[in-house]
Amino acid sequence: MKYYASTVTEQLGFPFNFHSLRHTHATMLLEAGASAKEVQVRLGHSRISTTLDTYVHLSNKKKYQTANLFDQIAKM
Repeated sequence: MKYYASTVTEQLGFPFNFHSLRHTHATMLLEAGASAKEVQVRLGHSRISTTLDTYVHLSNKKKYQTANLFDQIAKM
């Protein structure tokens, strides 16, 4: 059975399209420690700004880690 974006959207209960998986892929790679250049090459972008400005999103996990990092710096 083929799943189309509308079917997946109905099952998930929020808007979904398969292209969004590229954005998730890029974000997860950077979160896991891949360099921005590695992600750029993997996605086939000619400019790193396309990768970082369009495809990579700041996750709640990274927001939390950044806040904790600042707390550590502030305690020094």
